[in-house]
Amino acid sequence: MAKAHSQKATQASGFWLYQLAGWSLFATLQLLLVGSDEPLSLQNVLPALLLLALAFGGSLLLRACYRHWRRRPHSQLQTLGLLVLSALIAALSVDVLHYWLLWPLAQLPLFWQSAAFHWFDAQPLGSKAPLLALLYLFWSMLYLTLSRQLDLRRSEQLRQTLEVNMTQAQLQSLLAQLSPHFMFNCINNIRALILEDTHSARLMLSHFADVLRYQIQPQMESSQQALVPLSSELAVLDAYLALLFIQFEQRLQWQLQLAPECRSYVLPRLALQLLVENAVKHGISKQRDGGCIQISARTLDASHWQLEVCNPGQLAATSATTEGNTGTGLTNLRQRLQLLYGAEAQLFLIQDGDFVRAQLFLPLTATANEDRH
Repeated sequence: MAKAHSQKATQASGFWLYQLAGWSLFATLQLLLVGSDEPLSLQNVLPALLLLALAFGGSLLLRACYRHWRRRPHSQLQTLGLLVLSALIAALSVDVLHYWLLWPLAQLPLFWQSAAFHWFDAQPLGSKAPLLALLYLFWSMLYLTLSRQLDLRRSEQLRQTLEVNMTQAQLQSLLAQLSPHFMFNCINNIRALILEDTHSARLMLSHFADVLRYQIQPQMESSQQALVPLSSELAVLDAYLALLFIQFEQRLQWQLQLAPECRSYVLPRLALQLLVENAVKHGISKQRDGGCIQISARTLDASHWQLEVCNPGQLAATSATTEGNTGTGLTNLRQRLQLLYGAEAQLFLIQDGDFVRAQLFLPLTATANEDRH
């Protein structure tokens, strides 16, 4: 809202700046014309200033007329007709007003022997209308052209704003889909542990609170943080893996192999947790002896980096087409990558012997589609 008011104020100030500059030039030309015959004085400057004031007022009336006209669509022929007719009416009106306002002045003894009286006498009614009509026609064309450009700019800004809002809404909706599945699993696990192992239940509840706080934090803030540093993802991943370790115990192991510079790189919020959840549910949990999840990150080149989550398992069991929350999660992540980066980011699942590698390729910059808008 503040931005819209600022833009309107800027446009209004721009109009008055151009308006004053244009009519000041007109006034200067008038004074030069009057001064070419005799030295400037009140008697010969007053008629010129009166014409300037009337012409300036006529342009403001034209502006009000055009602003009302532009509220509805009209053909080019109708607009051209309006331009010509409005310029003629404004020119004739100013000419008549100037003539009848100057006539009483010409009757005063102060003006009888001055150039003003002769100037009034030498310019009959309608003598200034042709020049004024040309000036108003040029002014009208310039005003409507600039107004059209401003309308196009505002329409483009509105379109971009709507696209950004739509993207933000889509991201918020996709991000919100991650919470229910994880929350239900944790609640079920805590419920099972309450009577068997109260210490583990309390510990699991503490880890669950940390992870849940990270998930719902964007919804509590005024702005949705769709991209976060890898360091933030790793911090909440520690709590998440500790929570899972209570369930899987020694069947779940993990290793981190991270290039130091990668910790500051950004990625979609909860992307790492989703890949690890996928590895545990369709990899570790399917193995009798469990296994080790290897998480690595490295810089590929000057514009991209790679995050990889490797787990024992078969790709058929971790396919995105598999029914259940994991398939939905991978589809969700791909949709978020598309919204945030377009074609600059990709997610691949690769079978490598007895291991499945989830490889996430991301641009080094934090620039997403909503930032480019």
